[in-house]
Amino acid sequence: MFGMQAQDDPRFLKGIQEFNDGLFFECHETLEEIWLEDHGEDRKFYQGIIQIAAGYYKLEQGVPAGALKLWRMGVEKLAPYSPAHLGISVDALIQAVEENLSELAAKEISETSPAIQPPSIHLIC
Repeated sequence: MFGMQAQDDPRFLKGIQEFNDGLFFECHETLEEIWLEDHGEDRKFYQGIIQIAAGYYKLEQGVPAGALKLWRMGVEKLAPYSPAHLGISVDALIQAVEENLSELAAKEISETSPAIQPPSIHLIC
């Protein structure tokens, strides 16, 4: 990926699209390809999005504790890239995931089944 910006990598945009379409497993797989190749300063950025996507996938599988853990790890990795990075509104994503986090944590305590609305990743051109 030398000399190529992430925004120019079709896999990056494909992964973001998959996330926004609710295809969290596919998003994880797509972005993982880039993450495995990237050994620069964007590596943790990809990993953060991958973990957040994996969290939503865990939630779909009925594993809320796994979702909470993955979201926390993902948000922690994305925080240094705030407010925006590689054309993505990192702030908006973190805020939305943190809202889902507190919603799910509260619902997990009360044992009702959560109807969590996954966020979209906003691209800033």
